[in-house]
Amino acid sequence: MTAAGRAGGPSSTQAPNRVERTPSSVVSSDAVVSVNAAVLLAAESRVREATDETEVVHLIANETRKLLTARQVFVFRTASSNDIRVVGISSLAEVERGSACIRWIEAVARQLLAAHSSDASLPLDLADYAQFDGVASAEYPFAHAIWQPMRLTSGALFGAVLVTREMNWSMQDGNVLAREARAFSETWRALLAEKHLQPRHRIERRQRVIMATFAILALLFPVPMSVLAPVEIVASQPQRVNAPLDGVIASVLVEPNQPVKEGQAILVFEQTTLSNKLQLAERDVLVARARLDRVNQAAFQDDKARHEIALALAEYELKQGERDYASDLLERAQIVAERSGLLVYADKDRLLGQPVKTGERLMQIIDPNRVEARVELAIADAIVIEKEVNARLFLDAKPLSSLLGRVVSEGFMAEPNATQQLVYPLRIALEPTDDRPRIGSRGIAQLNGRRVPLFYYLLRRPIAAARQHLGL
Repeated sequence: MTAAGRAGGPSSTQAPNRVERTPSSVVSSDAVVSVNAAVLLAAESRVREATDETEVVHLIANETRKLLTARQVFVFRTASSNDIRVVGISSLAEVERGSACIRWIEAVARQLLAAHSSDASLPLDLADYAQFDGVASAEYPFAHAIWQPMRLTSGALFGAVLVTREMNWSMQDGNVLAREARAFSETWRALLAEKHLQPRHRIERRQRVIMATFAILALLFPVPMSVLAPVEIVASQPQRVNAPLDGVIASVLVEPNQPVKEGQAILVFEQTTLSNKLQLAERDVLVARARLDRVNQAAFQDDKARHEIALALAEYELKQGERDYASDLLERAQIVAERSGLLVYADKDRLLGQPVKTGERLMQIIDPNRVEARVELAIADAIVIEKEVNARLFLDAKPLSSLLGRVVSEGFMAEPNATQQLVYPLRIALEPTDDRPRIGSRGIAQLNGRRVPLFYYLLRRPIAAARQHLGL
């Protein structure tokens, strides 16, 4: 059954009675509608009470049908600047978009949309539009119609109403339809907001081809292969202060982050054990010297004593070596600065009384004016590691400025960082600047490698992930 048949008209299988057509604008029907103000206001009130677009469209179609004693009302909404579609039909809950009648009505609406730009009601005879679909137009029983556009406040068309019946329409019918269309369109606009009703402009085939060409060219445009990695400002070529012996730290003579001069004592180890060892070693030397002297005197008269001279001399030299070693350890129990600079370590209390092993790092002496950057580059981003790679640093302490530098060394073996993530350590030499960064500052470093196509820059990680998971 067609949309017209369900609306209460003659069956689509029956031929409608032919009525001799005359121009609609000059013929007055015997069934001219006489509508009072109370009926109009009641219809407008019911439409204003609608809560969504579907209810608004349904009320517009059915209230208009009652006001004008029409047989069928079609409500349209623009799909683009040159396209319009049926969104509601009187007495029907939904639109069967695939039916021949709907396709024909939408074709009629598109021609009216292109040919008429006026806001006034337009009476017309649907039989004049049979060329769009001869079968559908021949079966449609309501030959006379009124076309009424609906516009936004900007003047753009967003919808329309097509009212049909068997008889001609009068001028009063057109005036009533025009008034109600204005009232109904205001409610429709207020409910959905005008920006949702603006017609969408359809992109022509030529424009789509041009846009696709530009997109392909843009994806082939070469861009620097850049990655981001965490960075920290560190001292350049610091003097590391390591434990010279196994022992316990007795005192730290300089507070953290204080300047020191070359030769200045900075740390002392516990010396009691070392002093005792030195005293014992000195006594052993005296004993060995006395024995050597006694053997030398006895050698003049005793052949056996002459053979013991070499043994006594070796024992004496051994004890001398042990004494010198104990003396050296005692001297090393006090660490002095090998150069002037800033003494940097974490906390004095953490060092006092702490047993340490030989070679364990305790502190370092740095030059505050000589700094560099240390970058921890993730393994997945190692593609940018090359000689003389440019870098741009964005420190957290100075978000509005950046520092320039270049990579001067990189690690060939990944090592775990503080979060146990494998990274490649990189050293970056900073370009001279008046605004010297503070040692310990952290931020993000942007490393720029060789140039690659834009599509490779954007899809490198997804491609790598796909190959790992899919085995491609």
